[in-house]
Parts: sequence; structure tokens; C-alpha cells
Amino acid sequence: MEAYDLKHFFYLLAVVLMLSVVPVPAEAGESSLAEAPIFIDGKPYNSKFIMIEGHLLVPALFFKKTGAQVDWDNQYRSVVLKARDTMFALPIGKRYSDDFNRATGTWERGKLAAVPIELAGEPFIPLVETAKKLGMDVKYDRIIDRTFITTHIEYKPNEITVANTSEKYVALTFDDGPDDFYTPRILSILKEKGVPATFFVIGRNVSRYPNITKQMVSEGHSVANHTWSHPDLRYTWSADVKKEILDTQDIIFKTIGRKSDLFRPPYGFYTKADLAILSEIGMRNIKWSVDTLDWSGLTADMILDIVRRDITPGGIILQHNNSANRNLEGTIEALPIIIDELKKQGYMFVTLQTLLDRQK
Repeated sequence: MEAYDLKHFFYLLAVVLMLSVVPVPAEAGESSLAEAPIFIDGKPYNSKFIMIEGHLLVPALFFKKTGAQVDWDNQYRSVVLKARDTMFALPIGKRYSDDFNRATGTWERGKLAAVPIELAGEPFIPLVETAKKLGMDVKYDRIIDRTFITTHIEYKPNEITVANTSEKYVALTFDDGPDDFYTPRILSILKEKGVPATFFVIGRNVSRYPNITKQMVSEGHSVANHTWSHPDLRYTWSADVKKEILDTQDIIFKTIGRKSDLFRPPYGFYTKADLAILSEIGMRNIKWSVDTLDWSGLTADMILDIVRRDITPGGIILQHNNSANRNLEGTIEALPIIIDELKKQGYMFVTLQTLLDRQK
């Protein structure tokens, strides 16, 4: 073969090899990535993934679902993971890890077979190597083409959707306030009806409307924590989750002189890692048994149908009180009717704290 032909052959071979190593086009965004279920302690979680050099890479924040704390070190452009006594960092674009030795208090370099990458601003890290470094077991079932992770991380379930009582107690809850449009109207209705409620407040809104927050308490209502800025905790670094909660605790205390141990995750979403943070802080994770879906602009009749269908003793009713991008007129119209109807059925309205204190 002539010299030119040899050069041409090796050039084409190099191009083919390069294309086979990274199957994701340079211009590809996250929306073009494949998804597959990955089982964590027997439960499936869908995740985006990338295959590089035969290694499966997933978004770093996926590991929050295993119970590991996941953070971002901007100075070293590294993903930092912690579980039990293990902590290590995975620098983007490097074929090594930085492992923290707790006995010596020093960082030691380890080897990686797969290189963590960043795609559209999101870090992707090797699934198998990361899980094993966290002390987890990973098994791939070729027959059904599924990956299974056993975490060996124990955690206490912490989710309250309904109070354990046969007595007809019910708690009205309102999320995302305070604001200066819907909240005063809701407070007026509650005062007229002589009914207490629990407001899951956003920290930055408390900072903006401190007097309305104080009014909630002075009129017999409870104030609880709904984060500072309403992020989806599943896609929030662990350190930021903790800051969202603690900053809100601080502004609540600064405003009304007390704190709450009640927390509701934005959108109702959270991970095992977030539960560990709540446990560390001493917060109870509150969801709901009656979702009025009022945030979607439902009419009063639609909201009433949901409440009538789903209410039970110990029920927790979810509504909202923030005007940002919402039409909550259905909430305002339905609220007095909800109160009147449930009172006629023998229900007693209480704050969430009181409701939980009266559980069996």
C-alpha cells in the first residue's frame, strides 16, 4: 500500500474510533439523551444516561435517590459525594477521584476507569464506580437489561399524609405565601369562620411580607417551612437544600419569634438524601391527603368535588395562597363552602401541630 493510502487509512480509522467512544453528538442537549429505569433497593427510578467507553454515566444528582449527599465544588469543578463515613470528589474531565481519609484528615488520589463529564451544564458521573465507592452493591441483569443498586443505607421513613385518628379533625394548609393579594382574603375568610389553618411559607416571601406573616400568628394560625425559594429538591445540591430550609427557619424566627418543626417539600418531591437532612435538622415531612389542585386554576365547584371525595378523619387539605402566575379565585370561592360543609359533617378544624398531637 502506498504511503498516501496508509495515511488515509489511519486517518479514517482514527475518526471511526473517536466517534465510537462518545456516542453523544457535541451539539446534543439533555433532551436528546436516552432514559432507563435504574433500581435502587428494589424501587425503579428513571434516569438519563450516557454510554462512554463502555461505562454508564448518570446525572450526579441521581445519587441523592440512594441516600448519598451530593454537592458541587465550584473551585475544583468536582462532584462531592458523602454516605456514612465515606466522602470523595469526582473532578470533571479527570480520570481520578479525590478520596477523603478520615483517619488522617487528608485527601488521597484514587483511580477511575471512566471520566466524569459535563453536558449542558450538568455533571454526569460513572454509575458503577461511584456506587461501589459509596459502599453499595451494583448488579446488572443481562436478561432483562436492568441495573440494580443495593445501598445498605438505612433511613427512617418521614412522610405524613394524614393523621392517625378516627376523630373528625381536619387541617387546612396553604402553600407558597404569604402574598398581598390572596393571603389577606384567605385570612379574612378564616377569621370570619373562626377556623385556624397552617401556612407553609416561602422564606423570601416572609421577608417581603413580614406583617402579613405576623398577622397569621396573631389570628391563631400556624406557620411552617416550605423552603426559601421553592426549588425542586430532587435537582438541588444537598448543601443548598439545607440552606433553603435553615434560612427559612431563621426568617420565620426573626419575624414571629418561633420556629416550626413542620416542613413541606416544594411540589411534594424529595429524595432519601433530603430525608436525612430533615432528620438532622429535626423536621417532620408533611404532605397531604386532599390535593385540591387549586394551583391549576380549577373552579370552586371542581375544588369542592375533590374535597368531598377525598376527605377523611385526620385529613390534611392542600391549597395555595400566592398570586404568582396563578388564578386562585376558585380557592377563595370554595374555602367558606368547604368550612361550612365539613362543620355540618361534624369536622373540627385545627392547626397541623394540633392535628398531629392528637394522633393515636
